[in-house]
Amino acid sequence: MNPTLEQSTLDLLRSNSMTPDVLDLSTMTQLFLSQMRVSLYGGKASVPMLPTFLKPFGTLKDDEPVAVAEVDDQEVRVCLVTFSNGQATCAEETSFPVPGREYPAPFEDLIYAIAELLEPLLPSAKRIAISIPFPVDYDGKGDGTLRRFPGNMAISDYENKPVLAALAEELSSRDLPPLPAVLVSEPDAVLLAAALTVPQQSRYLGCTWGSTIDVGFSAPGSIVLRWLGIPGDLMLFDGGFSSAECVPFGLVDFSKDRDCYAPGHDLYLKMVSTDYLGEIYRLVMIKAAEKKLLSFGCSRDILSLTYLSTDALADFLASPEGSGTIAHYCREEEDRSVALIVAKAVMDRAARLVCANLSAVLQFVGAGRNADAPACVGIYGQAFQIPPLRACLEAHLATFTRDILGLHTTLYTGDHMLATGTAAAAFYNGIPE
Repeated sequence: MNPTLEQSTLDLLRSNSMTPDVLDLSTMTQLFLSQMRVSLYGGKASVPMLPTFLKPFGTLKDDEPVAVAEVDDQEVRVCLVTFSNGQATCAEETSFPVPGREYPAPFEDLIYAIAELLEPLLPSAKRIAISIPFPVDYDGKGDGTLRRFPGNMAISDYENKPVLAALAEELSSRDLPPLPAVLVSEPDAVLLAAALTVPQQSRYLGCTWGSTIDVGFSAPGSIVLRWLGIPGDLMLFDGGFSSAECVPFGLVDFSKDRDCYAPGHDLYLKMVSTDYLGEIYRLVMIKAAEKKLLSFGCSRDILSLTYLSTDALADFLASPEGSGTIAHYCREEEDRSVALIVAKAVMDRAARLVCANLSAVLQFVGAGRNADAPACVGIYGQAFQIPPLRACLEAHLATFTRDILGLHTTLYTGDHMLATGTAAAAFYNGIPE
């Protein structure tokens, strides 16, 4: 690549907040930290910091099946989880597209879908556990109401309706006996699964990153100064980071946000979600075409694109000269060079933001300060299955979080993490029969 084209490409990336000087990790970490602290003090912040009142530890019971429902913005999945000597097995797994994704639906339809899938499992189950990635206001009595749904879902009439109470009512209408139930946030379920599978680590965090983004951690309830009289016991927290707005938006982010749901909100999510990374890349490449950084043929093909998935972006990074969409469009060497620089920058920016998020939480809870006792971060979600994204995150955790902040981490992922952690929460917090 000639120096003029390289400089023009870097200028394009800088205008879209995709260069290291704009994405300073120390600054972004402090921005996340300040939002967390302001929220706990009761000020106006985009990070809600939600106490769950759920215990992060307890005793499992062998051979007592738990009916687990995993609800996200794609589908409702259920299974029967049974523990034996600390090991979880999942059986009778089934799923159904989540109401509100392909069509608008009332909250009752979501509860109906959960009950419909759980019903065949309940004759064998002793407890019920539900995990969700959406922010919840917990009432401190074992239940909670949903704050909101993501922009890719259209659910109505959910305000001020406790989730477990609504499910209990639906199950009662089916003449099913009541069972102890617990409501768990996704990142907290991942945290519990990591703690169960990799015991005796110094501290644990849970990170979910895919179409959503969030981090869960444990801390004393007394850190929530905005809530007078909150119990000071150690409990799980859901950061609610998907709504964070303390991020450096670029030119394409503004245009994407304008045409997206809820303009001006969920800015962090819109920059790192696997639902949007492919689209961010497409918009930057359109800017590259407009600035004549690409050949005529490549520009024509790029401008003809109306949508690009994150999988297509990952395929290009894995095989720049392969048969994928972007590789086909960028056949000339200079086009391919520009396309690769932009693709790596899109992935790197997302990884930097998530690294800053994790670093802020690690600093906040004081985890990972001892190299011999690193904090264990349970990870779950589509993003961690995309090699370039995970590699970028691991690199920044090493060069910034470890080498500069002095905070040591180890990442853990495993099979059925969400189901395992959700079921564990049922024993740690469920009401004995």
